[in-house]
Amino acid sequence: MDAIGAYDLTKSYGPGAGRPALRGVNLLVPEGCSMACVGPEASGKTTLIRLLSGLLRPTSGECSVLGLSPGYEAARLHGMVGTVLYSSKLYGDLSLWDNLLFFAGVQKLTKSDAVERASFLLHRLNLWDQREQSPRQLSTGMFKRASLARALIHRPRVLLFDSQGAGMDLETSELVRELLVYAGRQEGVTLLMCTQDMGFVQGFCQSFGLLHEGRLMARGDLESLRLGSGTRLRASLRLREGDEAPEGFRRQRDGLWQKAIESEEEMPRLIMQVVSAGGSLYEARVIRPSLGEIYQAQLDSGRRREAAIHGETRDQAQPAKAEGPG
Repeated sequence: MDAIGAYDLTKSYGPGAGRPALRGVNLLVPEGCSMACVGPEASGKTTLIRLLSGLLRPTSGECSVLGLSPGYEAARLHGMVGTVLYSSKLYGDLSLWDNLLFFAGVQKLTKSDAVERASFLLHRLNLWDQREQSPRQLSTGMFKRASLARALIHRPRVLLFDSQGAGMDLETSELVRELLVYAGRQEGVTLLMCTQDMGFVQGFCQSFGLLHEGRLMARGDLESLRLGSGTRLRASLRLREGDEAPEGFRRQRDGLWQKAIESEEEMPRLIMQVVSAGGSLYEARVIRPSLGEIYQAQLDSGRRREAAIHGETRDQAQPAKAEGPG
């Protein structure tokens, strides 16, 4: 079953607002899986989360969460979905502990279940010592962790996570990642995370959507996106100082020798070339392109296609020149 779906999903914010914030997006997230939609500012990430959480209604197209329409059946989804928004609020007049117990009560958890769940989340997110503090006293990183604890307090089946804004500090990044992995593997939570931080999601999400100016350029797992974008693997060799690498390799600033390759199967042959030539090989590995590199390659490819189309259109529009006398 698909837990999250978007079908030709489009959102405009009214006349004179420029291009739509989201334009014809189609995606599916199977239940129990994790997907990250990535892109820079103004690529449609926050709009997508707000549509799926029922805070906005689409201009056209449809979306669904657990088979329900967020815009029309938000009340039925309330107990099954957790949402982390950049604008998420915790009550400043309550301690962090009381905030979590309050939201657990809203979700109709018993007092004992609420205490157990709040304790678990605060310990996992290294916020136990701050439990009596007001959210206003928390650092930015701690507040982001607290917002995640609020979203997970009722053990939702789906988590919608909008990571808009500045990147997380190192401690917050690691703790959030660990908890998201735990929630997916141990609690079966379906995750859709929208973020600019491609490095953060690359290591644990199963699939990705590449958003640019409201359009979904491509979607799939990392390897299918790599193949679709035309980015290649790189062979990397560390040799003894003074040794030359096989033909086609270029030396990098860090002293490594690198060359683009089509597949990992090329590595044994390359290693044998070095050894057969009497070289000393200290390290050999395959470097895979990052999600950020794949995104840029996909964007560049799209721009080249668009330029080619526009160029053909201009050429077709030019009247044929009359030939002069021969």
